[in-house]
Amino acid sequence: MKRLAVVAVAACCIAAAAAAQPMVQRIGDRQARYKQMGAAVKAINEQLHASNPSLPVIRRNSALVARFAPQVLGWFPRGSGPETGARTRARPEIWTDAEGFHAAGVRLVVAARGFDAAARGTDVAAIRAAMRGVAGACSGCHDDFRAPER
Repeated sequence: MKRLAVVAVAACCIAAAAAAQPMVQRIGDRQARYKQMGAAVKAINEQLHASNPSLPVIRRNSALVARFAPQVLGWFPRGSGPETGARTRARPEIWTDAEGFHAAGVRLVVAARGFDAAARGTDVAAIRAAMRGVAGACSGCHDDFRAPER
């Protein structure tokens, strides 16, 4: 009887771990895409601080940010937070303040699209100004919905 109980508990633990795996994978995928976005923003900023910015580099990276921005809200399904046991900086407010998180996502999409449109032009001052909107959208979301590094 005792052996049966141990086997049952073990089976439940294995099933729970298997059920959590897809969410752990989703967190890993989310983090990988954020790293891509971060690298793109870094490349853009390097160009915007250069004496002769490379518009092709800016455009290539702005296109990535504009492509990923509308996807961001979908990267946070319920159950993909710290409760999975995976290392994540996603704060519970993403789910408890879904309206605020959605609004932050919309701000990112608007800013990213505006920046991408500016980046397709040749006015570097306009590109720099539009990038400030992206930076503001990113930092606003990070301030409210991302935990500090541990």
